[in-house]
Amino acid sequence: MTLRKRMLRLSRRGVLILCGLLLSLSFAEAQREDEPGRSIGKVSTEGDLIVMELNDRVLGTKNLFDLSGHTLRFTPDGSGYRVENGALNWDADFGPEVEGSEVALHQFAFPFSGRKWSSFRVGATGSIRFGESVKDSPDPYGHNDLGLSIGRFDQLAEAANILFDKAPLLCVFLKPRLFGPHYVKGQLDRVIITEPFGSLLDFTWLKTVNRFQAVLHRDGSIEMSYKELTAKDAIVGVYPAPHAGWPAGIRSPQVHFSSLTRRDGPFPAVYESFHYLALPRPQDLSCTIIKALGDKFDFLVYYSDFRIDNQEASSPSDGPVSSDVTGIGQTEHLPGRCSPSKFQLGFAQPVYVGSNEMQAGPPDGAPVGSNHDITFYSQQLGEESADGKPLPYNYAMSHLGHEVGHRWAAYVSAKVNGETISLGSWPHWAHGLHAPVAFPYQRPTEASTLGGAVWQDNLDGTYTQLHDGYFVPAPGYSYLDLYLMGLISTAEVPDFFLLRNIVPAGKDANARSIVKADRIKLTIHDVIAAEGERSPAVDHSQRKFNTGIVVIVEHGQKPSLQLIERANGIRKQWIDYWSTTTGHRASMTVNPH
Repeated sequence: MTLRKRMLRLSRRGVLILCGLLLSLSFAEAQREDEPGRSIGKVSTEGDLIVMELNDRVLGTKNLFDLSGHTLRFTPDGSGYRVENGALNWDADFGPEVEGSEVALHQFAFPFSGRKWSSFRVGATGSIRFGESVKDSPDPYGHNDLGLSIGRFDQLAEAANILFDKAPLLCVFLKPRLFGPHYVKGQLDRVIITEPFGSLLDFTWLKTVNRFQAVLHRDGSIEMSYKELTAKDAIVGVYPAPHAGWPAGIRSPQVHFSSLTRRDGPFPAVYESFHYLALPRPQDLSCTIIKALGDKFDFLVYYSDFRIDNQEASSPSDGPVSSDVTGIGQTEHLPGRCSPSKFQLGFAQPVYVGSNEMQAGPPDGAPVGSNHDITFYSQQLGEESADGKPLPYNYAMSHLGHEVGHRWAAYVSAKVNGETISLGSWPHWAHGLHAPVAFPYQRPTEASTLGGAVWQDNLDGTYTQLHDGYFVPAPGYSYLDLYLMGLISTAEVPDFFLLRNIVPAGKDANARSIVKADRIKLTIHDVIAAEGERSPAVDHSQRKFNTGIVVIVEHGQKPSLQLIERANGIRKQWIDYWSTTTGHRASMTVNPH
């Protein structure tokens, strides 16, 4: 039963929790795509790897959370707040675990942002919102919690000063993707939040504990307490709605809570962003390498000894850069990458060496996650391999195969009986697209790494999903993918289909999803009718590719042995993955020379 259905009765004090997700910034805007790339570091080589030592402070400075073992107290003073940073005030009795988002105060109304509130909403990731919010970006992590949301790759350092336009809110520990059980007790709300693991190629195989509490007082004062924080990046602050009497520039200044005293202020709004280093611009990364070593790389991927201000352990891709291939539904060209002809796509940012992606596999004792986690498949993959062990660096191959595949897919439509039909939500294939892999990487049946699924037609209007299109464990490329890549001819692409108006219809004996849907038969000629023929055609398409694997270190540092070993492990596996999943019709080198 949710909190909407059974309003909580709090006595003289109420609680709030962490603050979860915020306003979405445009990723393209944040990366300033209109500016050409520049060199941001010194480049050398170590064996088959490229080493980039960044220029001093080129990614700014990090500001990591330093309030563990402390309680912040926000005391109203006129139209603002004074802040005290004191010893930890902690209640070990959390009260019962609760669900839902709405909390009602029956004994008092909490004064905040010029009003008295008898209720507020607590998001699943910890957002506390008063009143109705303006329209937020869709939560990219699937939480339907009526909280606030940001884009997947928004930086906390930039987002901290743009929360005023959303709704009155309090951020006790705002960290996207931080979710878990939360608790409410008669006098105080209590929260234990468990950081996610295993999903989206995360930073840890094991759950991490983050314990913090917040108390709302009848007089409008607020306490935020931090007992045990594994996470080191978040936004902390008090965000009343702006009004006409606010001082100019209120949205920009931040404070350092660790150095504040009651003598400081009062502050109309007060906050601090704790974050890792800033995201590099992808065009700066590629230009640094190409200017130093020449225009010899089709793809560039980056791994680092340090973390950046990104909530995911993985990276989106920067590209396609080149527009010299037609008939694939993608004709854009990204300027400013310092490559007149060769470079086609790269990672947009480096992947941290401590992430799951840069490890050969999960450690012993790692808990089994969902069917989108590699731990779910470890036993099965081991049984299907020659040596009884899963292939190493499965997450890295998931990521590389998927992002490099975006050089050519998934952008096309099909034209059937005069109707142009989208085959996906750019740039991924639709869930209803039948997209079996031509040359599986590690399992007998796989769906494209770029989406879709493998559907069994039950010949009664229902379809069984034999494999979904999520890119874990690492799958290969569909026949349609390989055609768009220029590696197979039209004659080699079997007819396929698209399911629309999908309605769940239960599970089969193996717990596989069954759906009812409308089936649209498709051929490769339907795609050509919409997009034109692929050019260069299969007889003249590129077959030899070169990837630059770059390890990035901060100024004055050398790459660690761990970074070198793991990057080399990924290098070796990437060559094998590419050969297998292209049916040996293309080759991949990793050569910086």
